[in-house]
Amino acid sequence: MNTPRALVSRVDYRRLATQQGRIEGCLDLVRLDRVAAETIDAGSEPVVVDLVFREDAQRRVHVEGDISTTLRLECQRCLNAFDQPMNVDVAGVVVGDDSAAANVPREYEPVLADGDMLDVHALVADELLLALPSVARCSRPECTAQYVDHDMPRSDEQDDERRNNPFAVLSQLKRDD
Repeated sequence: MNTPRALVSRVDYRRLATQQGRIEGCLDLVRLDRVAAETIDAGSEPVVVDLVFREDAQRRVHVEGDISTTLRLECQRCLNAFDQPMNVDVAGVVVGDDSAAANVPREYEPVLADGDMLDVHALVADELLLALPSVARCSRPECTAQYVDHDMPRSDEQDDERRNNPFAVLSQLKRDD
């Protein structure tokens, strides 16, 4: 059985691009502090990374590939834990500063490097954070059955709330005026 290779932390992106190099490997989620902070259990599944570097005619370095893992998140409706599969496509151009980022073609994301070195772990963390759902929701039937579009309670639950609302009498008084 092949043991997955550990993902390198930093690479000389320009050298990799001139050789049309590839980096692939696995990374424990606990090494990605910002992503681990968004999850319930950071020790679950490894992050699998496969990135290819190439140089275009304008000598821009492109990084393309994919990142995959499963993150354990908390559902914002029922507050139970659920597994969120993450399959993120990477398509970026490595840049040295913000002014260079402004010149990146629209179909690519700027990837900020530190001098001649690219922090691969930071790139992986950024891509995973950008791909996280804005509101984590599980798909358990018992959770989704309680809510309709946009997390509004079902109408029978709204009626129950109106009947149990201690301020309902005030709305009656207001109508009587």
